[in-house]
Amino acid sequence: MSTYATLVSICSPIYTPLKKYIPEGLDRVLRITLLTGVQGLSWQRGYGDLVLSSYSALLKSDRVLGRPVHLTIEPTNICDMGCPVCETGAGILNREKGSMSLDNFKMIIDKLGGHTNTLFFYYVGEPFLNKNAYEMISYAAQRGIFVSTCTNGHFVDAKAIIESGIGEVSFQIGGMTQETHEKYRVRGDLRKTLDNLAATIEEKRKHPLSRTKIVVGLIVMKHNEHEVDYFLKFAQEIGADYANLDSPCVRSLEQGRQFLPQNDKYWLYDRKAFDKGILRPCLAPHNHCEWLYYSTTIQWNGDVVPCCRDAQGEYIMGNIFEQDFYEIWNGEKFREFRRKVNSDQKNLELCRLCSGFGIPSLC
Repeated sequence: MSTYATLVSICSPIYTPLKKYIPEGLDRVLRITLLTGVQGLSWQRGYGDLVLSSYSALLKSDRVLGRPVHLTIEPTNICDMGCPVCETGAGILNREKGSMSLDNFKMIIDKLGGHTNTLFFYYVGEPFLNKNAYEMISYAAQRGIFVSTCTNGHFVDAKAIIESGIGEVSFQIGGMTQETHEKYRVRGDLRKTLDNLAATIEEKRKHPLSRTKIVVGLIVMKHNEHEVDYFLKFAQEIGADYANLDSPCVRSLEQGRQFLPQNDKYWLYDRKAFDKGILRPCLAPHNHCEWLYYSTTIQWNGDVVPCCRDAQGEYIMGNIFEQDFYEIWNGEKFREFRRKVNSDQKNLELCRLCSGFGIPSLC
């Protein structure tokens, strides 16, 4: 019997009698929480908050008993690329441009680090355009937080990134030739990205105790899907820890027709609906979002928004530099937003193209 099957058999007597009382779509929360506990991971940072948040999610409460175990922090909303689907790249980001200061980043970690298990150190800008990026990563990593970042690769300092103690760094490319790469990574220099990727892999070899995972991802689109096999072979040969085939996001039918690949397996969207002129996700959540119970996003200026879908900052719950975070987390604005999601999600534009995120894994 596999480890997973063994865990399921142990948990079944607890889980099965409760299942009929659990709201549709939320049964995964209890099941995964039970499995996580049985695997002996309850010692991990944030596990107690994960359990409490799971309870709140099961009840579809507007108030969360647990504190967030996952954070997204925006180092900057500035980018050197011109990716047309991204609000920054397309020039349609209606927020002031700027970068988070090192002191403000440390303030966030000092406040929330005790229960934060995982940190996404990126948002709608290129994280390494923040001059303090490596020191920020190191500050969080030294406090036991698993830090993950995503980069276009132009500004990565191989030695600094490995020595920062980062948990994972993902180099995202748009194609295996300059021609295909720049169709989406409009101002991208593929050679520079791949050289920095290779240098980072080589630097990791010099640090045998490094636990950094180096990822290379291909955003699979219409103009590069013929390069998938070449990409996978390249990733193996260069020595990346993982190779990801990433499904593209689009925000309109026009973008979909321009970028979405022929192969449906890379689609996040309902192909039959798309052919009828409707853009909607394959798995559209219906009055539930577990992510609102486990995670939040902090923009460079301290504004707290519910999730990574709110690039424009339309649903600001408060500002962590001006308010107590826990008053924001269970404040009236956040509670009202959870109530809206749990009762009338179809009328929230923020959720319209979202397939949901499930619950975060503890690292």
